Amino acid sequence: MSHNYGDCYFCGGEVVEKIVELEYRWKGRLYIIEGVPVGICQQCGEKYFTAQVSEAIDRSVKAKEIKRTVSVPVKKYIPVEAI
Repeated sequence: MSHNYGDCYFCGGEVVEKIVELEYRWKGRLYIIEGVPVGICQQCGEKYFTAQVSEAIDRSVKAKEIKRTVSVPVKKYIPVEAI
């Protein structure tokens, strides 16, 4: 079911619904949630979620079921002047 998000609050661009892979942090852990319907501004990239999608994301992260696990490399930021 598609949702009409209207125009972007920040830049006025067109907001179009897409299905994305979402990175979500909860209690110090990073989760990747697949298949999330989200409104995305075609001009600035701002994301918009309906209340139902936000609730479903919270439930997904709190659920015990994990579809799969991936390894993510972590790098430390090094300022240019330090190189």
